[in-house]
Amino acid sequence: MKKILFFIPIIFLIIATAFTKNSTKKLDKKIFNIKENIRVLEDKYELILLDYNYLTSPKKLMEYQ
Repeated sequence: MKKILFFIPIIFLIIATAFTKNSTKKLDKKIFNIKENIRVLEDKYELILLDYNYLTSPKKLMEYQ
């Protein structure tokens, strides 16, 4: 009887640890994907800002006239 009372908490802790590890892996994947999406959007933003600054410079506007 003592052995059963000793092993039940250990088994519960093992299951809880496995569940926590699995949840952490999923969160890490989500964080990685979000960071990658942010990086892609920042790259696009920089290119668009460069185009905007290039096209709206007074010198370029005078050339287009």
